[in-house]
Amino acid sequence: MPSLFSMFHRQPVPPPHEDITRQPAATDPLLAPLSLVANSAPSPGQILSNMLDILHHYLPSSGPSVPTPSLSTVSVRQRPVGIGNWRGTERRGSLAEISLKGGRLDIVVRFQLWADTVSSADNIVSILHNDLLTNSGQLRVDGFLRLELTATSPAEFIGGSINAWRKITDYKILYEYHYHDLDGAESIIARIPIHRDPEQRDSLERETTLVTDKLIRWDDLQAPSLDISATVKNKIHIDGLASLAHHPSSWPGNSVTVARLQRNISTPPTTYSTLAEFHAAVTREVNPDLHAQIIFPSLADFLLTFDSAGDAFGLGDWDENGTLDTYQPGTLKFDPPLILDGSNDLLRVSYPDMAFDSKAVVYLRASVH
Repeated sequence: MPSLFSMFHRQPVPPPHEDITRQPAATDPLLAPLSLVANSAPSPGQILSNMLDILHHYLPSSGPSVPTPSLSTVSVRQRPVGIGNWRGTERRGSLAEISLKGGRLDIVVRFQLWADTVSSADNIVSILHNDLLTNSGQLRVDGFLRLELTATSPAEFIGGSINAWRKITDYKILYEYHYHDLDGAESIIARIPIHRDPEQRDSLERETTLVTDKLIRWDDLQAPSLDISATVKNKIHIDGLASLAHHPSSWPGNSVTVARLQRNISTPPTTYSTLAEFHAAVTREVNPDLHAQIIFPSLADFLLTFDSAGDAFGLGDWDENGTLDTYQPGTLKFDPPLILDGSNDLLRVSYPDMAFDSKAVVYLRASVH
C-alpha cells in the first residue's frame, strides 16, 4: 500500500549530529488545521497530532541547561481496519444509527533526548523505555497496538552553544484510531412526499401526499406538530419521545406544548405546571385527565427534560458554516405509558410558529406499541 506521506520516505533519516526537531511549515500537511468534511475520516494531520500528543507525555524532562527533548516522525504508512475500515454500528437514541469506522498507521517515531553528561543521557533513555513499558496497558487503550524499540544511538556530544549530550531512540508503532461515519447521510428522512398524476378529466395536475409516520422535523422552513392517535379498533401505548437536536446555545426558541387531547372536546385542555404533574394526571388509574397539556416556556426548556441517549455526533451542515452540525440525541420516557384508547384520543407535540427563526433542527419521534 502506498505511503500516506511519501515525503517521509524520500527524505533520508537525519544523522545523529543534525537537529531533527520538526519545524512548522505553512505547507506541511501534518500541521494543517482539521477541516471537518461531512461523513469522512479525520484528517491525517489530526490523527498524527493526537498520537504525538499522547507520546509527548512520556518525554523525560531535561535539565535547565540542556535543550528540551523532542519527538518527530520518521515514516508513516496507512493500514486498513477490517473491510472498508468498518468496525460495526452504534445507535444514538432511537433516531440515528452511525457506522463505527477506523484505520491504522504504521509509524516510526524518533525521541531526541538531552543531558549534561554521558551517564545522564543513558539514564534518561532508560527512564523513557521504562515509562513506555510500565504504561503499555494504557497505551493500548489509547490506540497503540504495537510499540517496538528499533534503534538507539550512542550518546553524542554536541558542542558550541548547545554544549550537551544527545541520544536518539526510534520506536516502530502500530496505531489504531476510531471515528464515526454517517455513510453519506446529511439528515434523517422525516417527510416523504409522494406525487401522483391522475391524468383524469378535471383532476389536479399533480396530487401530493406527505408521509411522516411518527417522526417529525422542525427547522427554519417548517415546524409541523407531531400528532399520534389511536384507531377505532386499536389503542396505543406511548412509551416516550426521542429527540435529535441541533440549535445555537444562545437561542432558546419559543414555547413547546405537549398535549393529551380528546377531539370531541372544544374547551381548552387543563394546563399543568410541571411535566410530572401532567404525566401523573393523564396516567392515573382512577379518573385520568384525558384533555390536558403542559406548555414549556421555550424549546430549550422542553429539550432539558430529555435524558442524554449517547454522545453527540455530526450530521450535515444546515447552518452552512462549513462545519458539521452537532446533534445531541435524547429520550423522554413515560412510565407508565400514555394510553390512547381510540380515534377520539390524540397526543400532540406542537411549536407555536410555522418555523424556527434560527438555523436550528429538531427531530422528534414517538415510541409506541
